[in-house]
Amino acid sequence: MGPHWVFSRDGDRLEIRRETVDEGIVLVIEGPDSAPHSYLFTDLAKLESFQTDMERLLLDTHWAFEEFGPDRRSGHDRRSFPRINNDRRRWWTDSRRGSKERVTRS
Repeated sequence: MGPHWVFSRDGDRLEIRRETVDEGIVLVIEGPDSAPHSYLFTDLAKLESFQTDMERLLLDTHWAFEEFGPDRRSGHDRRSFPRINNDRRRWWTDSRRGSKERVTRS
């Protein structure tokens, strides 16, 4: 399976995923109440623009970003010296998976 993004709202779950096919890349959007919708793109830049707009719409309508997969991090820090400020990730790119705090947008 290719990369996927999961959003949630009021107990519902929505997944966006990319699947590579011979004709290009298919963006599949699978929501809680309907059959999956598929959109074929032959241009990656157009797919990314469409997906960015879709994600913005989801966030603006109170869907919360939950997770991204696959997570390819190994789980250990490769540095031999610890960071002074362990704040290398931007808070707005982190998912809520594993977090007890709820992130909301106004």
